[in-house]
Amino acid sequence: MNSYSLGISGSWLVVFGIILCAFIYAFYCYRTTIPPISSVKKSILITLRTIALGLLIFALFEPILSFVRTSIDTPKLALLLDNSQSMTITDSKGSRKVAITKSLIDSKILSLGDEVKVASFHDAVRAIDTKRIDSLKFDGQLTDISGAIRWVSEQTESTNLRAGLVITDGAFNAGANPLYEAELLGKPLYIIGIGDSTEPKDISIQTILTNELTYLESSVPVNINLKSNGYTDEYNSTTKLVLSDNGTPIAEQTIILRADQQAYSAVFDYHPKTEGVHKLTASISPRVGELTTKNNSLSEFITVLKQKRRVVLFAGAPSSDVSFLRSILTNEKGAEVKAYIQKQNAEFYDEEPTSQVLHDAELIVLVGFPINSTGNTSLQLIAQECERGKPILFVSSLQTDYTKLKQLEQYLPFTVVSSRAQEFMVFADIQSKSLSNSLLKIKGTNEDIAIWNQLPPIFRTETFVRVKPESEVLATIKVNSTPLNEPLITSREFQGKKSVAVLGYGLYRWKLLGEAAEISKGRTDVPDVLSTFLQNSTRWLTTSDNQKTVRIKTTKKLYASGEKVEFNAQVYDQTLTPIENAEVVVKISGGNNPRELILTPLTNGRYSGQLEGLTEGDYSFSGSVSVAQKSYGTDNGRFSVGDIALEYQNVRMNSELLRQIAERTGGKFYTPENASKFLEDIKKQPTFSPRTITQKSEFALWNLPWLLATGLLCFGSEWFIRKRSGMV
Repeated sequence: MNSYSLGISGSWLVVFGIILCAFIYAFYCYRTTIPPISSVKKSILITLRTIALGLLIFALFEPILSFVRTSIDTPKLALLLDNSQSMTITDSKGSRKVAITKSLIDSKILSLGDEVKVASFHDAVRAIDTKRIDSLKFDGQLTDISGAIRWVSEQTESTNLRAGLVITDGAFNAGANPLYEAELLGKPLYIIGIGDSTEPKDISIQTILTNELTYLESSVPVNINLKSNGYTDEYNSTTKLVLSDNGTPIAEQTIILRADQQAYSAVFDYHPKTEGVHKLTASISPRVGELTTKNNSLSEFITVLKQKRRVVLFAGAPSSDVSFLRSILTNEKGAEVKAYIQKQNAEFYDEEPTSQVLHDAELIVLVGFPINSTGNTSLQLIAQECERGKPILFVSSLQTDYTKLKQLEQYLPFTVVSSRAQEFMVFADIQSKSLSNSLLKIKGTNEDIAIWNQLPPIFRTETFVRVKPESEVLATIKVNSTPLNEPLITSREFQGKKSVAVLGYGLYRWKLLGEAAEISKGRTDVPDVLSTFLQNSTRWLTTSDNQKTVRIKTTKKLYASGEKVEFNAQVYDQTLTPIENAEVVVKISGGNNPRELILTPLTNGRYSGQLEGLTEGDYSFSGSVSVAQKSYGTDNGRFSVGDIALEYQNVRMNSELLRQIAERTGGKFYTPENASKFLEDIKKQPTFSPRTITQKSEFALWNLPWLLATGLLCFGSEWFIRKRSGMV
């Protein structure tokens, strides 16, 4: 339905009156003419002048023409189809592919025609035509349900999308929890759950955790977590867990599967024999009757460095913290520790530090250092090495002289505002957002929050600091049960320099009153927080490629079959200034044929390129950089292409999640068996209704060029006829 209206800024009566006056004036002017003209010419001249004057008068009243268009927008429905690998599974409910087809037929959703917007999703969402639903390959390596729901929200802005139907097994392994995104959507979501909601007969490797870096001939733990269902000891269910290094088995353990246990863990002690990038693969023997064997192995990469880690430790005085930290650092294989412990005066026990020792060190550790009697010579040596990019680990004490520490403050994550040697006890307060930092990783799970926050209290002085903008606060303090926004653990990485600071002391209490106390009560699975944190910190501090002028990496170490492999490169000069005009060539070996890729320059010394069509297998690459046709530098690495198997780690339908999404959004949950009720339910949905769209357009006629042009044309025509007639 359309309507039109013409409005002016005054009264129409006044407008018509003035136009009438203009007509009378024109008639009066042409009542008697010299020379006399015909009545036809008189009529034409009167008409032209009346139109010209009328248009000018009309424009003065600012006329506006309004159009109002009203239309009915039918309700639309989003159909989201899970296109991930888990939909290829055949479980006790049958083939999931067949279940999807049955759900589409029984729900009769496609009978709605153009009212349905169809999209498939895995780690990304792709809109598809209804005629191409049968062409889905179900090959997605990840499932991001929250991203699919977010896509529905984006479509709502342009169409009358009133509800959604999601067909999935609910086993998401990417993105946020879809329940939160569904609640924000504000529209009902109907769910058809695919698959069996009971745990199938299956054994899988869930995670493999180890350090990203280690040293030659050192020992590093490899933690492997498994999940088993349907295998009990009444069938004598044992299986072998094998750890392989670059495809060669190096260790194995026997796992006894019990009826009352689903989660299992194993720890291997890995001793690398050669330097370079190693691929560690954990695999478990297949069992009879398993739902799938694609989740029976998992891989992780670890970089093995050749040299030992050299650490220099400065302490203001002997203390329990010094003893414990020194012992932990010394006991780590591949590390050499040189300790300088100060006496009451400016001297040190044993020997004085030298510039050569500090120059050869990879890490400087300060425990309660400096103190009031510390000499400037030692601080100058430390500052000199820190200026060269040497990382530093700082642990405070009651005797720490923060005035003298200002000589090193530019290399630390904080600046001191005030300090008073009044000590009190504090607890570590860790928030979930800090768990992503590798320094705090204990088990690599959400359980780490509780482990940190349940540690015994340590000491702290009334020292107030200001955290630098580029620093990260990993832990704050809590006095009794009151949290305070004061940092306890901070880290900093800036301009090629790294540092970690612990603004508390008595760290030995974490070991004596934490781990040791629990072990004395008979517990054997208590994590050693102090040792793990110190090892994480030293490895992070001493591992950096910031000084490399050529850095070439893949975006991931493990790629799915058919996924594009992306290379990123950064090229700098000796002052770490980006080089823009370099030529970066990457040669990939492995698979059937060697490949070569020339990276495209971006900006700021960055280069990028993608490679596709690689078959499954392990690959190594070597990148070379040329500047002005001269060789400049190289870098290399490894990656693998193959089934990541994340889609097969949780193979049951997550009916609990799907029911909650449907319930909280006002929709309903179905299975393929009762999907035929969907169409009737959606039509009963009060919000699934047409909407009226009203569009209003306004045109300012007085501002239109043709209005003025018509008036001028009339005046010009009148003048032309008058001249041709010889009128005065």
